[in-house]
Amino acid sequence: MQIRQVIFGAAVVACQLLNAQTPSEAQRSAAATFLDARLPNQARLDALQRLAYVDESLVPSLLRTGGDRNQSDAIRLAAFGLVHYSDAYLDAVLKDLDDPADGGELLDSGLIENLAERTTFRLPPRVAVRIQNVERKLLNDRRDKVRLYAYRALVRNHDEVALNLLSQSLRRRRNVPVPLDEAIDLLDQDGAVSHIVTLRPYLNHDDPNVRAQAAHALAVDPQSRPTIVELARNPETPEHVRLYALRGLAHEDAGFAGYAIELVENSQEDGDVRYAAMHDFAGRMNYSRVDPKDQIRFAEAVLKLANDPNVRSEKAAKIREAARDLHVYLKKAFPEIQKFYERP
Repeated sequence: MQIRQVIFGAAVVACQLLNAQTPSEAQRSAAATFLDARLPNQARLDALQRLAYVDESLVPSLLRTGGDRNQSDAIRLAAFGLVHYSDAYLDAVLKDLDDPADGGELLDSGLIENLAERTTFRLPPRVAVRIQNVERKLLNDRRDKVRLYAYRALVRNHDEVALNLLSQSLRRRRNVPVPLDEAIDLLDQDGAVSHIVTLRPYLNHDDPNVRAQAAHALAVDPQSRPTIVELARNPETPEHVRLYALRGLAHEDAGFAGYAIELVENSQEDGDVRYAAMHDFAGRMNYSRVDPKDQIRFAEAVLKLANDPNVRSEKAAKIREAARDLHVYLKKAFPEIQKFYERP
């Protein structure tokens, strides 16, 4: 959260009014406050809230601040976050990340994330290799968050080295370099269909967080699907495992209607599970063909939920309101449902 707060504050500044002309006195004062190393860190970070834009003349000073080892991680990360992507930015960030002694966990994990967010476009091969080489070194970093963020960045680009290390450790069930649920989620992001054999054992893991990620990922696997359906239907299953199972099954299981609608209909069922089944089935209707009979049955189940005064959830009123809104949408968007409600 701390990383995102620093980056978010910097990103807001960097994205506004970049083409403005002469900085106002207030803007010059805010910039000067942030760059003044004699001031307390919090006062410098607070000054970012008053900085409406970044004048290009500030970029050299910001890069110097970002690269200054005498500054705090938070200040350095904010300074880098204020600078638009450029060769100078890339050189400075990779120089920091390539030196384990330069910067702490907050700075290095934040820079990995910041760099990944700024390089979603297609990079020249030379640049991509530079970034890849530095991030691969961090796969063995002793700092947990830096290691995790390096895996995230590399898996996002389907990096073979990162994926092989993850899948091998999961198959061996030891020395997994990131938390188990994160590792499973990363293989899911790469495409769970390529890692089914590796992931199957984790569907029965003791940790509900691991089981939830495995249920979502393995919904693509016909052999695992009956177990995942049972997890989704069983009221004894931890709630978030059920929600992850439903989300995966909605995309992958052609028989989703058979149990999802039952969950929406069941007034004794947990309200959040009913809402999730409703939301996920509505999503399936929008991208897959659903039998007209199931469409109508679903619309009736949604109407029942909308009018149920006994929804057992802290968010009961919002769930009923969402069901009412969805019912109106269904009647407009699906001809079979519309005909059903327009019949004499």
